[in-house]
Amino acid sequence: MPECLRDLYAELDEALTAWGEVEVASLRHYIAYRRLVNVASVIFRPKHEAILVYLRLDPDTVELEEGFTRDMRGIGHLGTGELEVRIVSAADLEKAAPLIRRAFEAA
Repeated sequence: MPECLRDLYAELDEALTAWGEVEVASLRHYIAYRRLVNVASVIFRPKHEAILVYLRLDPDTVELEEGFTRDMRGIGHLGTGELEVRIVSAADLEKAAPLIRRAFEAA
């Protein structure tokens, strides 16, 4: 995994576990973050130097942004969650923070 993704994942992991009582499960294809149910799934895309986070949020409640967020309803993917958030930089992680907060508050 590229060094830039490791650093980015360390920050993302901190943001996802900051909510307390979060169970982290490393599965075969993704890492699941759970409270009572899966709240977020993290998948690495080293070739694209990106981290994909699938959040359990209704995409209709989010303003979708090309290249950053995507509605995954009806599209097969690994992990759980209907909103895909693509993180390639610290700025993307900052933009994703409110979405992560909303997903955990709804769980």
